Formats: sequence, structure tokens, C-alpha cells
Amino acid sequence: MTVPTADQASEVPFPARRKDFDNGPPADLDDYLAQIERLVPPLWPLADYVAVNPFLGFSGDRFLAARQTLTGARQCDILPSAAYLSDILESGKIPAEDYEAALLECQEEYSDWYADANLKDLLSTLRSTPTESQSPNTAERQFMTIAEVVDAANNTRWTNHIITDISRHCAAHYDRGQAAWPSPWKGLPLYEAWLRRASRSKRLDRLGIKGFRSLMGFLPSEPRQAIRSLLEMLEMPQQHWHGILMSQMMSISGWASFIRFQTWNMETPPRTTEDLVGLLAIRLTCDVALAKSHNLQDVVPLLVKTPPSATKPLQSVLARYLVQRASEVHYRRKLLDQINRRDTPVLPSTRQKRLHMAFCIDVRSEVYRRHLEAQNEAIRTSGFAGFFGMPLEFVRLGASWGAAHCPVLITPSFTVEESLQGAPEHRTESVAAYRKQLRKQRKAWKVFQTSSISCFSYVESLGLGYVWKLFTDSLGLTPPVSDPSHDGLSQQEVNQLGPDLDRGDFPLPIESRVELAEGMLRNLGLVDQFADVIALCGHASTMVNNPYHAGYDCGACGGHSGEPNARVAASILNDPDVRSSLAEKNIRIPENTWFIAAVHRTTTDEIEFFETSNVPDSHRPLLGQVKKWTAAASEAARHERSGRMQNASGDSILYRSRDWSEVRPEWGLAGNAAFIVGDRRHTTSENLQGRVFLHDYSVETDPTGNVLQAIMTAPMVVTSWINLQYYASAADNQAFGSGSKVIHDVVGQLGIAEGNGGDLRTGLPWQAVHDGQRFQHEPLRLLVVIEAQREAVTSILTAHENLHALVTHGWIYLVVREGNTDYRWSSREQWIAV
Repeated sequence: MTVPTADQASEVPFPARRKDFDNGPPADLDDYLAQIERLVPPLWPLADYVAVNPFLGFSGDRFLAARQTLTGARQCDILPSAAYLSDILESGKIPAEDYEAALLECQEEYSDWYADANLKDLLSTLRSTPTESQSPNTAERQFMTIAEVVDAANNTRWTNHIITDISRHCAAHYDRGQAAWPSPWKGLPLYEAWLRRASRSKRLDRLGIKGFRSLMGFLPSEPRQAIRSLLEMLEMPQQHWHGILMSQMMSISGWASFIRFQTWNMETPPRTTEDLVGLLAIRLTCDVALAKSHNLQDVVPLLVKTPPSATKPLQSVLARYLVQRASEVHYRRKLLDQINRRDTPVLPSTRQKRLHMAFCIDVRSEVYRRHLEAQNEAIRTSGFAGFFGMPLEFVRLGASWGAAHCPVLITPSFTVEESLQGAPEHRTESVAAYRKQLRKQRKAWKVFQTSSISCFSYVESLGLGYVWKLFTDSLGLTPPVSDPSHDGLSQQEVNQLGPDLDRGDFPLPIESRVELAEGMLRNLGLVDQFADVIALCGHASTMVNNPYHAGYDCGACGGHSGEPNARVAASILNDPDVRSSLAEKNIRIPENTWFIAAVHRTTTDEIEFFETSNVPDSHRPLLGQVKKWTAAASEAARHERSGRMQNASGDSILYRSRDWSEVRPEWGLAGNAAFIVGDRRHTTSENLQGRVFLHDYSVETDPTGNVLQAIMTAPMVVTSWINLQYYASAADNQAFGSGSKVIHDVVGQLGIAEGNGGDLRTGLPWQAVHDGQRFQHEPLRLLVVIEAQREAVTSILTAHENLHALVTHGWIYLVVREGNTDYRWSSREQWIAV
């Protein structure tokens, strides 16, 4: 089948009467649309950016089966490239025993595909596979878009032109304040707004889709009807509708994911999101117009292809998966050997600790905790989800609404407003009003700077005034932007800022405070052996000029700092009335125990403490010692982390946080590979290389299993999201990452484009997983190790279908440490000793 070139294109006759399209969509189309919607993962906007499992909608499928579906509809691969896996094979770092174990597990997981597999033959296949750095196998494509077909035949760039045109429409439609001139159709549904715009725009006509605007007059105003009509125009058999529509949606997956986010937390979302259907109708319209413009006839053979094997992956894919599985088996064996090396059980300590510091389970905390514990035997650390069981909305002083500081899987249960601690209410109100006015003035000034009338005169008349600021910013002597929490405040007032549980329209009642305190302490396993000082340490990243800043903050806090959560938790736990009520629930906090809030600045490994003026005189000497311990741990942690930074030192890490040209201010969660749920004493002093999420848990303090269930249904899911986002961004950054951050453009203050066109990017930048010479994130699926009874874990898996699918279908691996034996959960839903 030949494809006419652009030069051969002509204006296309479209149906003469709109009524030709007035029939409603068949019921099956709604089913297809609902199925496709479920495959689209949500994408949070930049202000709340959190890691999301890009394969969320495929968790009900086995890993390789999902890969076949994806590669059949999109130019992508969820396995690392042949080049990467070949390097692992040739490096010799994985011993033969791990390859043999991996083959057995492949045969267990995919008995039909690996039944006759031979280890030597599979490894030989990989060695002979072309090793282009990133080469998704086009031979596996089953469904194509018309733009892809035309581009392949004529060496054109229609796919890019169409996606860019749609992206510009979506950017204007969903803009969050970046555009000086908002879209006049912003209040309409996406598809209807596009019909209005496209009927006026001449861009695609001028590029070569002749008659594009005339098509707008014949399209139904309802997107489902439009999709049905367009499929009929292509004479597409209904048996291919699902595959074709999925290919269309995945060709603009970034905006699809952002639209999917819009209804992610709705209690009763519509069967299919209206704007998501609208996006699909827009994309399909562009393809149909392109086909008509190029006089394409009988397009079905062009768009629907039968891959070499419709049921079994290619031999090269099986070989790559074997080496991938061997890498994961190798890591599992090393980690389990490391945490099982003690021959005798760890006895509980009878000595009261001076300092107990609770950190987020974030992998960056593992490095810091290890160095802090090394300072003195009187120090204990523990790991807990960084929102500390405080699902709150935090409203900063002068703001009318606040961000949700809790995992995105839940919604805030209460609101806390910021105030000036210790200041009279009228002073707080006065400062709040001043900050509001200041922000309005800045917004007005920004509009003046960027308006089409004044921007050139502004630069000509005032531009030189910024030379000194530009110079000092470039040297890292001053920050390019000020901390928004400091707006309009003196340093003394900044030091007074803090959450106020009694301020606002709905002060938090004592009953709720007691409930929150009890839930936190029991989930943390902290019901006795209280230290003299207990520091609740949230975390936040410190960097400039990085649109993905929220992605380096606390995922447990919805992409924000855990500071407000720690400060609220400490305030509640120091309340004498709360303590009195807790004592009635058999949680007796000693009078000599004081809770203090802190935050771990992950970019610089600095620890900042809050409300230190409230610390009792009896604890001030100890607090001074605590600050010395944390300062020493900070220096040691920076020195260790500097080894991952090229030509870096411990001191230079501090500078990186202020450098607006730094593409790698820190490595974030790169390298994450495991989640250990158990007693910290079993991993103390073990160097886990900043690759492990650590969550404290004890079977003895959880007789009902409720705590274990809470961990498995929340932190375990969140860590799998983080892991799979990093995995996908390393395995195929072009499809699932966001490319080079050097050419990132912020779109509508909601997302990122690479350059001045193309789709909204979804995952992590290349610089977040690769240092220019080698991967800093090894793409391994998450290994979860839980110290518990198999029966209890099995019961939780059975009760939660999403968890069961994650661990049974190979998206994460689960090992239970029961007694002195480790058992892994197999794809056959059995526990097997390892």
C-alpha cells in the first residue's frame, strides 16, 4: 500500500450534511472508552508533583503481557534496552547461579513462554541482539496512527505537528495563570473549545492538511458521536476500535494523564471523563483529516498489523527479560544476605535512649539515619510515612487555601492555618493582610513585565538594573527567587511562623487530637520506651530553577514538605490534655519526654529544628547535644553522597542547592530498590547505600494486624509508585520520562514540555536517573521485605485486589521474613523459601 506524499495532497470532500453523523455511539464504544480511561495513569501538576506508577492501569496484567499491549499500541518499551542489559551480561557482575535461579522463576511465571527455554541459548540471543541505546521494536507494533504511517512513508513530521497543535490548545485551556491572555473558551469542555478554536485556526491547513477547517462544520458537537463518526469514515471494523483508540490516546499520553488527574480523587467519577473523550476525539479528527488530505484509501491494512507472534514475545524479548530478572534475583540475594548475617537474635534494649528521631521512610533518610546512629549509642532512629499520620491541609499565612500535606491516595481530614506563634491575633491578621497585598502587587508587576505592550520598553529602560542580581545569582551568592514563606516578613517574624491548631473557622477539637496522636504512636510502634527527646523529622528539598522541585519533596506529603506535619504532630503530643487521654488508652508518655519538630533538607543534609524556644529548661542542654550530633551526621552524610556527584565534595553539595544552572542538585530517590518493613535493630549499622525505604514495624505491638494492613495498603503502594516511575524513566525515558531538563519549558504552570512543542512530559528527566556516563538509577522492580507471619500477609493480599495484582503479576516482589526463613510470594500464589 503506497502512501501519497504531501505534494500529492488535495482538498478533501467531506460529507455534505451534519445529520449524517447524528446517530449516538453504540454501547460497545462506551465500554472501549471506559477501558482505555482505566489504562491512563494520573499526572499531578507541578505544584503537587508526585511519583506515579506509569503502568497503573495495567497492574491486572502480568508484566510481559502488559508490555505486549503497550508495544502493540505505542512506540515504547517497559524493559531496559538491549544495550543496557548486554552490558550487565558482559560485565560478569551477576554469577551463574543467579541466572539459573532467574530462569526457574521465569519458567514459573511464564510457563508457556519459557517451557523449552535454554539458558545458554537465551544469553546467546541477547548477545546477538542489536544494541541501539533505546530501540523499541517496531516489529511488535500492531496498531498505528495515520500520522505515523504517513511519516514513515514520506519522512515527514506530521505526528509532531499534530501533537504540538493539540498541546497548544490544551495548554491554553488548562492554563493556571501563566498565560497573559487566557483562552476565550476556557470555560467550555475541552472538545467544544477546540471546535471553536480549530474552526478559526489556519495552522494545520497551511502545513498541508487542506480542508481541515471545513471539517469542523461537519463534526458532531458531542465527542462520543464524533469518535463513532470518524471511525466510520475510516471504515474501521469494530473489532479494531479498542486497539486503534488506544493507539490514538497513547500518542498524546501526557495530556491524557493530566486530564485523568482531574477526576482522580472524585468519590464518584464519571464512567469516562468527558474531557478525556474529547481529547481522543480531537486526536482522531486530526488523523482522519490527514488521511483525507492525502487521499488515503483502505487505511485498515495500514493501521492494523499482525506482529510476528500475536501471543508469544519475540525470543530477544524473552532473553532481555531473563537478564532483567537475574539482576533482580542478584539484588535480592545480596540484600537478604546482608540483613540476615546476624547469627543471634537482637535483644530489646533496656537502656532509655536520650534521642529518638523519627524520619520519613524516604531512601535518602537511610543514609542520614545510619550516620546519626553512629554518633552515640543513646540515639535511636525509626522510619514512618513522612506525614506522621497527620492528613492535613496547610494554609500559609495570607493565603485563602492550602495544599494537601498527605499521600495522594487519601484526602486531608482537617485544616491547619499558619500564624505568628506567640503574637497577638491582631498582629497575625495585619501581617496576613500585608502579604496578600504584596502578592497582588507582584502579580500586577509581573503582568506589566510580560505584556505585549510594555515588555520591550521594560527591558530597555530597567534591564541594566538586574545586572548585579544576575551576577550574584550566577555565583550562587544570592537565591534567584526568594523563599515564598518569607514574603513580607522580618527574620524575627519568619522565626515565629508555625501551624496554629486553634486558629481558623474549625479549630481541631481535643478528641480529634487524641485520635491522631494514638494512631500515629501505634502505627509507629512507639507505645513505650520513650526517649528524653523525640524528634519528628519531616523532609524537604532545597533547590532553585527546577520545575520538578515538588518531586524531590515528600511523596508522603503529596509533593510538599513534611515540616507542617511534624510541627502539628509535636504540638499535639506535647499537649498535657492529649497525654492524659492517651494514658487512659495505655500509652503513657513520661513527663521527661519532649517532642520536637524538625525537617531534613535532603539536598544539603542539614537538619532544622522548630519551636526550640518552647523546649523546657530541663531539656536545653540535651537539645544542644542533639544539634551537635545532627551537625556531625550531616557532614558525614554529605561526604558519602558526594561520591555519587561528579567532581563534588561535601562542601560543594551546599553550593549545588543554590546554583540555578545545576541539573543535578541531588539524586532524589534514584537508586531505590527495596522496602523493608520490620525492626530497625535488624538493619542498624548496615550500609544499605541509600537504596532502601525503611519502615519500622513489630508483630509484637500489632496483635490485630491493623498496622501491617495500613503499611501494606498505603506506604507499600506509594513506594511501588515511586519505584516504577524511576524504573520507567530509566528503561525508556523517551516514552515514560521527560527528556533533557536543559530544554524544559514550563507549560501553563502545570507541566513540562521538552522544547517549544510536543506532548506534555510525564516522568523524570534523563538527568534524574543518569549522570552522563552511567545510570544512577538501576532499573529494578521494588523488592518488599516484611517481618511478619505469612498467614497475616496472605490475608491482607486476599482482601485487597490491587495489592494482590501488584505482587502476583510481577510489578513488585514480596518476601516475608518469618522466624529465620525468608519466603517469596510466587506468581502461582504460593510462598517459596529463598
